Amino acid sequence: MVKNMYFFSTVLLLCSFNTHNNNRVAEEVSWETLSNIILKEVWSNKYKMKIKKPVFDASIRKLNGRMISIAGFLIPITTYGKDYVISANPYSGCYFCGNAGIETIIELKFDNNNIRHKTDRYLVVEGKLILNEGDDLGFIYTLQNAKEVQ
Repeated sequence: MVKNMYFFSTVLLLCSFNTHNNNRVAEEVSWETLSNIILKEVWSNKYKMKIKKPVFDASIRKLNGRMISIAGFLIPITTYGKDYVISANPYSGCYFCGNAGIETIIELKFDNNNIRHKTDRYLVVEGKLILNEGDDLGFIYTLQNAKEVQ
């Protein structure tokens, strides 16, 4: 009897510990959600001209600093192939070709930037979403600690 009580109390104790993985789970985000922005023209004292600044919708603001995942096309932004964006559209229809808005790309800051990726490869990436409201020349979205989801 004492042996059974010891067994059950041990099981109860083990069950009381949090056995769930404490890693944050990435929230799946769509390009449609990220398109909820308004580009407002403002004067830049730094550049002495009008520039467009993003005004983020509340649905986007709540994602700032959170782990997200998103699917899209990988596009290199440097010739040596270590800096990338993920795009809602393939290279032929992406922001850089003038066929889409700035909200259709996300700058990727890979944990391991020694891996070269193929242009237009469709994949899912996850990372910490950072909204850019301060850097006039930067991308409006960045994924920090980005990694490909298998």
